[in-house]
Amino acid sequence: MKVLTSIISVVFLTLSCIAQTSYDFSNTLPPNAPEISTVQKAFYGVYSSDSADIDYEFSAKGIFAISTIYNRISRETVRESSKYRVENGYLFGVQKDDSIPCILEGDSYVFGIKYKEQIIGGTAQHKLVQLTTNSFIINFKENETYTPSLFEFKGKTLSVRHFTYESEATVFDGITSRKSAASSQMNTISLNPTLEEWNKIPLTSIMTSPTVFKR
Repeated sequence: MKVLTSIISVVFLTLSCIAQTSYDFSNTLPPNAPEISTVQKAFYGVYSSDSADIDYEFSAKGIFAISTIYNRISRETVRESSKYRVENGYLFGVQKDDSIPCILEGDSYVFGIKYKEQIIGGTAQHKLVQLTTNSFIINFKENETYTPSLFEFKGKTLSVRHFTYESEATVFDGITSRKSAASSQMNTISLNPTLEEWNKIPLTSIMTSPTVFKR
């Protein structure tokens, strides 16, 4: 019985060590800031980066994330189907009235299709808040809570920082209102800071290093 008790104790200790703490926010940030539908016209355009697999488009309709979904089609399918053909490195038949660049890998042609998702505006549930003339927070919504990302414009460049924190974060200790939901592997804490509490948190301390995009 002593041995069994010891084993159970070790199991519970291991689970408690594995369990991690995850933070999100009950409401949009900054607290009580008015929501806007898009950025100013001066910032409209598509921004790309060599170090990211995503582009951002800003327009009067809102904000869009543009990513590339890669797929493949066999040489046999192209050869035997009247729908598809490959000419000079371009695949015809996948997109209506258009061709797609492709490369041959083994017995398949690999190609990428642009996928455009609206993240602000339309039916999107994420929220946009303006901080200064050229800086904004997109509050990404998931499971009725939010995580902030910082978007800053400068000339024809855009820097993007996403929400992050240290595993033993103490930066949120000053936030009084919080709700916890614990499981065997995750302790999720939803924070609801006041504006005063939020202003005491340096944004750079809870954001990744910036990724720079160019228009």
